[in-house]
Amino acid sequence: MWNIWYSEWRMAIRQRSSYMLLLLWVSVLSLLFLLERNTPALIGYTNMTGTIANLLLYIVPLFMLISGSFAIANEMENGQWRLLCTYPLPTTSYLIGKLAGQFTAQTAVFTLSFGASLAIGLISGSVLSVKWVLALYIFAISLIFFFLVIGLALGAFVATRWQALTLSVGVWFFLIMIWPPALIAVLGLVPYPMIAPLLKIALLSNPAELLRIVLVVQLGGGAVFGQSYDGLVSFLQKGAAWGILGLYVFIYTSFLFILSAWRLERRKAQ
Repeated sequence: MWNIWYSEWRMAIRQRSSYMLLLLWVSVLSLLFLLERNTPALIGYTNMTGTIANLLLYIVPLFMLISGSFAIANEMENGQWRLLCTYPLPTTSYLIGKLAGQFTAQTAVFTLSFGASLAIGLISGSVLSVKWVLALYIFAISLIFFFLVIGLALGAFVATRWQALTLSVGVWFFLIMIWPPALIAVLGLVPYPMIAPLLKIALLSNPAELLRIVLVVQLGGGAVFGQSYDGLVSFLQKGAAWGILGLYVFIYTSFLFILSAWRLERRKAQ
């Protein structure tokens, strides 16, 4: 497992795309902070918070899905997976090593870029709340983790990088781009009493939407979601909600890991 982690870490930090992503985040986030340098303080859920959150929501899942799926699909395509099958390496250790290596590398890249952007913003005169900064940072790291797990699951079901890219873009487009209109279209076909329960079920099936709601609620903007989410907003404002969210992360991750391990074991048997 540690060898897999180290291999993924070294491979990620050697790729030019990682440094291009770092420069992208520094450029974009720094520009946003500079535009708001005349604001008295960046605190709570503001237009700036929504802009940065949407930016993270659009870019991070796509890059993580592609990175996670390519981590496995590349070895499937070049034959390295067959070589690994000859070693006494458990599939779970392989997946954990892949996830840990990718998560470490991607988190390091984002942390450096986010820290550099904050430094530029502070030097330029922006006033930043510690809670505001931590909320956005945890939001981004959570997106990285969830969509790396989904990306690895996608990689376990494809044979080439082209298939991985196509499937990753398709999943990203559904979960991020067309999720709201698709949800509205489906809910328009069901009886009114079923709308609220289906909204909550749909929310749990899309980690990006759940993380967005948690971010907005923690920054005091829960009223924007309307009456259908009143109960959920009140629950997320309680301390016990963090334990439930931790359980959700465990169940979601375990399910995808079991699914990925089952598929890889089938391929190993073939």
